[in-house]
Amino acid sequence: MWLFFETFLLVFLTDVLYTYYVRALNGTNALVASSWSAVVTVCASMVAINSVEDHTMLGAVLLGAFCGTYVGMKYRKEK
Repeated sequence: MWLFFETFLLVFLTDVLYTYYVRALNGTNALVASSWSAVVTVCASMVAINSVEDHTMLGAVLLGAFCGTYVGMKYRKEK
């Protein structure tokens, strides 16, 4: 159960943080964009490792992707 929650949370964070990465790409600060890219890559890599270990984590991946994108877009629209 812990692995399911961990995978969900990592995908959720990846999608939310990806909105910050895309926003940083629109700016002119390469260091900020590169930093966000590294954080997103670490989260996504951990998700890949969890998914390869246990293919039943697909449910957590799909749920985390949906929720993370939803929250990221809602938060981005409010700002």
